[in-house]
Amino acid sequence: MSLEIWSFVVDVLSLIATVVLTVAIYWLQRSHEKEREQMEVEAQKKAAAEAARVFLIDNEDEIEYLPLSAIAKSLKLKRKHHRAITTKFLRCGEEVQKEILKQANFQPIEVSKEQISAALKLLKDDIKTYYFGRDVLYGGAKYFHWGMERYSDEKTEIVNPYRFEDIRRTHFYQGDSLRLLKDTSYNGTLYGYMYDYLHSADLGKSKWLLQPPIDMVWSQCNLAGCPEEIMTFWTMRIVIDCCRVFAESEEDIIFDEDLIETQEDMYYYAVMALYSTYIAKKVESANE
Repeated sequence: MSLEIWSFVVDVLSLIATVVLTVAIYWLQRSHEKEREQMEVEAQKKAAAEAARVFLIDNEDEIEYLPLSAIAKSLKLKRKHHRAITTKFLRCGEEVQKEILKQANFQPIEVSKEQISAALKLLKDDIKTYYFGRDVLYGGAKYFHWGMERYSDEKTEIVNPYRFEDIRRTHFYQGDSLRLLKDTSYNGTLYGYMYDYLHSADLGKSKWLLQPPIDMVWSQCNLAGCPEEIMTFWTMRIVIDCCRVFAESEEDIIFDEDLIETQEDMYYYAVMALYSTYIAKKVESANE
């Protein structure tokens, strides 16, 4: 074999060896990089888990408000909140927030301002369909949103919620099916009145002889001349109770209403009710 051929063979073998060695070195480097990346990911997960654990311990006294904090995070409202746990939760990174909700066994809720506007429109349609009375969500539902924007620190305990007729105690006057003798004690809840109004036929009473729920709020609570913070309270109360009445299942609205102390709490609870009643089912269907 000539020298030229040997030289060519050596060059080819050298090239092959170089390529193989280069590939091997690259593969080893990528393998080490992947190991480092995996270690970094694991370290970040551990750090997030530890940060979440500490957060839950430090905020144990307000932990039941965490679902409202998740709503606040989703709406991206850039402001300091009355509820301390919400302010602290919003300061956490996204991975820590996810881990906090996971460790607390709370399902994260993703809802946008646009979705809430759409849900409020659907609610207005239902109010009209079921003859619930006048529109209080006019002007872009301004009084609903002002509850958060202007009166978030306002205490809800200043308003007496027990001021509505008990339809079940209302009876026909001397058997006349066209004349109702109303219960005038007016110490029922708005939800109770709404529910019985919606199901008045089951109670043997005609809806047309009863005052529509929102009209009753308007008259009983003097909404035409009340302070603005009272109007925001009752607008949110109307939204919440309408959602509870119109919802397929109240069990979907997972929050203890007795925890509500401020209009901030009430606003986020109302958003949760809107989400559960008008948005969640569509989201679930889209994901199937």
